[in-house]
Amino acid sequence: MTLTPISEIGEMLVSTENRDFLFKPSFKNIYKIGSPKEIVEIYALLHGSEIRERMPYILTKSEPHQSFFWAMLNSPVFGRKILQNAMFVMSCCCDDDISSLVGEWLPSKSGVKYKFGTLPPKTIINFAKNLMVHGVIGCCELPKQEKSANNEFSESFDVIEYISLARTHFNMSREDAENLTMTELQQLLKSQILPENKKAGMFTEDEYDQIMAEYEKNKKAAE
Repeated sequence: MTLTPISEIGEMLVSTENRDFLFKPSFKNIYKIGSPKEIVEIYALLHGSEIRERMPYILTKSEPHQSFFWAMLNSPVFGRKILQNAMFVMSCCCDDDISSLVGEWLPSKSGVKYKFGTLPPKTIINFAKNLMVHGVIGCCELPKQEKSANNEFSESFDVIEYISLARTHFNMSREDAENLTMTELQQLLKSQILPENKKAGMFTEDEYDQIMAEYEKNKKAAE
């Protein structure tokens, strides 16, 4: 049986000679990554937050010092942290053992040694970044008529809140809600709102905010 991923909602398929591996950044799988704060920290790390944080400091130094710092940032030690987290994200988003794909870390005389899998490290990191974007941020294109509060940075990502939103707003079962990706949830919200004065299926970020605010209001009223 051939697996068919829906790439538009974040699903990915990696095929080898022996089998296929399906990856999906569903809320249930994103929850496996860690606490709400840890999810955001790993997302930021994969997207280069540590390099951006060090940039102002590096640029104040002399050229020899800058060269030294850039060498450190490109060193295996710094890259190892990113690769380890990327491997972990991919593992959380797949129901199968993916060590043959992403490789593994083995004990060595110098500490640990990376044993390569089928996928090169750069591909692993890019795959993990894509999974996190679809699972945490969402990739549903919304017309931006005005700036939205959604653009503000949040230090945590509470998966349970979005599962609860899907269950209450769309009357979904827990299993169905947990299996959604953030992109998928946004598409559902987008398709539900059909204002007469706009094209069918289009909604603004302000309307998205309104739905979230209404959900929070109903949740507090029920407590």
